[in-house]
Amino acid sequence: MRLAGAHGSRSLRAVARGTGGGGGGGAGGQVRSKSASTPSVLRTSSAVHRQHTGFKRREYGLQWYQSRDALLQADPGPVLVGTSYEYAKGERVTQARKYSAFQSHEDYWEVVNDRLNDGLLHNLHEVLQEREARCLYFDLDGPPSYRAIHNEIISLLRQYVWWFFGGERRGWRPEALEPVVLTSEDPNKYSAHVVFPEVQFRDHAHQEEYIKVLLSALPALTVDMPDGSSLPLLEKLVDCVPYSRFQLFRGPYACKLKQGQLRADTCLEPEGYFRSDPLAAFASHVDPGYALALPSVEQLLAENEELRHFRNSRSSSISLSARRGQNGMVSSVDEANLFQPLFQMLGEGELDLVGMTDVEQFETALKWLHPYRATQFWSWFRLSGVTYSMLARYTDDPGARRRIWDAHFAWSRGYESFDKEENVYAIERCQGRPVSGLSLLTRLARFDNPGMTVRETVMRIAFSGLERPRKKPAAEVVRAAA
Repeated sequence: MRLAGAHGSRSLRAVARGTGGGGGGGAGGQVRSKSASTPSVLRTSSAVHRQHTGFKRREYGLQWYQSRDALLQADPGPVLVGTSYEYAKGERVTQARKYSAFQSHEDYWEVVNDRLNDGLLHNLHEVLQEREARCLYFDLDGPPSYRAIHNEIISLLRQYVWWFFGGERRGWRPEALEPVVLTSEDPNKYSAHVVFPEVQFRDHAHQEEYIKVLLSALPALTVDMPDGSSLPLLEKLVDCVPYSRFQLFRGPYACKLKQGQLRADTCLEPEGYFRSDPLAAFASHVDPGYALALPSVEQLLAENEELRHFRNSRSSSISLSARRGQNGMVSSVDEANLFQPLFQMLGEGELDLVGMTDVEQFETALKWLHPYRATQFWSWFRLSGVTYSMLARYTDDPGARRRIWDAHFAWSRGYESFDKEENVYAIERCQGRPVSGLSLLTRLARFDNPGMTVRETVMRIAFSGLERPRKKPAAEVVRAAA
């Protein structure tokens, strides 16, 4: 799916100069780093700023809970929402989420609209639950220079979605797939949320069937540049992270929180509403009257050879990274972020992990990862979990634990803004959460080196001997870590 110069070639050329050929952090968009009906009062000095520090039980007229489990046990309403607040933890100010719910999206919109009328900022996030319906949505992130071609980007995204679903084959009307676009004026980045109210999924599992294929084919859309190069524009801009089973997604007019203040320049303002319906700006709101009939994923792949090529290529490379006898399936979020083709390096040889202890395998495998992984948020986030699981195995062995920390820090320093305290904090936050073990790290080493033979034993050897080290309670895992 190749598009040539009809979409603002002068602007595209400027972007290429400013970002080193398109930049933006690769597919996934995360690097460790105007309403038609309502005036933009939230982006002016007249907007009211309030401190958002400490947990407050009552806010936005709602009762709030400190965890999603506490919220679900209270059964407060069907439309879940989250919001951020900050609190002091030692010398560090950290951010947390709390949760509540509305009885309907109409009630949710009423609160948003009341705050608009009063010139008040808010930080309300939609929560897309695993078993709840949702629309197709995208989070676009890139350098600020992309703002100059925002209209072209949205047009290309709409064309891509039309191509993916075979709109012409379906006989969809030309004006179909009208998106709701929400943008911010964040000076630090280009940012937009895009919701397609006509593309609806029954639940997360239904969404994942399509998202895996849709995200893997993003490189299919390339824009021909005046210098003869090709720019995979959507692959550079689409954030592939926000598709988890319990997903928070910033809602209409929501702002980001920083240093206790809501930043007005990050307010996500809708540029307009689908069929004049403000509820269509919510990704978690579905109106069956808007829905287009979707073909199955199998039908899409059968009728579109180019789509099939990208899907098969991605699936094959992921399957080959699995150890013999290992389940090769991965989530759509991991597939779109951890298993990107850009991580795969040239070269042949053999990486022999047989006979190594767990700690030695951990140290060795980190050195064989693509250098860019240290700069990509999702790789850093997931591998911080692997480090936590390694520390959990060796709480009684200071020598092994020090080697684990040293190896993690050495790898993470590949990020130019490396912060030791940030890494320790990220690993501490894994406490009580599901994390992956060493097998994920060795699998990524295999994926990043497709031409290399990686030998490893199924039974691993513990650092301190043949017995697996005794686990201590999770609270003791990272004590005295650094």
